[in-house]
Amino acid sequence: MYPVQTPGYISDNLLGSSTTFVFTALDLLLINPQAGRDFIDADGNTKSFLSRLVEAVKLLTCTRAVNTLRQVKNVPPFPAYYTKRDPKVISRGRFLVRETAIAIWQFLVLDMNSALASTQAMSDQDEDLSISSGPQWDIPGREWIAQVIQTFTTWFIVSRILLSFYYRVASIIFVSLGDSPLNSPPLIGRMADVYTLRNFWGLVAPMLISVVISNFCGSHRKFWHQMLRLPLTSTSNFLARDVLGLPRSSFVERYTNVFVVFFFSGLIHVVLDRLRNVPPWDLWTMLFFLSFVVGYMIEDGVQALWKRTQGSQNNIGFPARWQRALGFCWVITWLGVTSPWYFKSEMLKPEEQSVLVPFSVVGILGDPVLKSIVIGGGIVLRFLFEGEI
Repeated sequence: MYPVQTPGYISDNLLGSSTTFVFTALDLLLINPQAGRDFIDADGNTKSFLSRLVEAVKLLTCTRAVNTLRQVKNVPPFPAYYTKRDPKVISRGRFLVRETAIAIWQFLVLDMNSALASTQAMSDQDEDLSISSGPQWDIPGREWIAQVIQTFTTWFIVSRILLSFYYRVASIIFVSLGDSPLNSPPLIGRMADVYTLRNFWGLVAPMLISVVISNFCGSHRKFWHQMLRLPLTSTSNFLARDVLGLPRSSFVERYTNVFVVFFFSGLIHVVLDRLRNVPPWDLWTMLFFLSFVVGYMIEDGVQALWKRTQGSQNNIGFPARWQRALGFCWVITWLGVTSPWYFKSEMLKPEEQSVLVPFSVVGILGDPVLKSIVIGGGIVLRFLFEGEI
């Protein structure tokens, strides 16, 4: 079995961005229309055509709206490497050196992962044949252990590095062209905050639920990127409150919002699946995203029950370690059960490998050398630039 190169991440990202533009334009033009004052300078004069064009492009592409009145909540803070020196000013040179070093390391990790995935794809068929014809060792829970490891690796290592790498490259380009480093905060949060599904995705919590979560969980920091949050939550609020007329903070309104956000998020990823030759009538991707509506309801119910049993004692502030550990196990379990639905096409056709990087250096450096550079580089980044996970 040989790997078949499918359209890479850049193609996926361009298609996904074009789909997101539709929701962003809907928000900017109809739901929360932007006024003319957004395109005037400090003296009250209308900006030039080029300046207005740049502002319009930024409105469409910078969906987190960093350092604007529309900035989304829960944007990850800058690493302590920057803030401990001066929380209000980040040196352009220091930013470019650190982010470039990390981007190079992330590129090598993705390149190495692509090579390993291709090798694995070529050996899968022979391995399956040898296992079916030879003796098998029955290890209790072996499949579940493998699923947990695969889930952790996919979401917390590969996907995280993949998203961060391309965002980091874009940040390096914009800062090099004169943009402020303060406009490029991290894309992904810390793994230590992943002890609820809401903390994993970062979806807006309704007022009542947010109080329960703040009491139980303490932290408001989120892990996953917030690039879709503003356009999707604006659309969901418009449909739930303005179109359906549901009372704010009611049970139905809360979970209608959750359903709409995950439905449209699933729809965007269904469009992306077309690049992987997944037919549009394949419902597994949509089922994966909509499953989190049920997950949220379970999670909110447990947290509300915990709040009621504990009262107001010892439930404010950062959760205890055992609570975070238990919550992380809950998140991994839910992702482990539902992720195979989303990655079903890769599991059924492992020979179809998506290209993660625009070019490869594995053939030039060699696999052993590349692994040594990745391991050594990771250690250097951790101590020299205070890398965070």
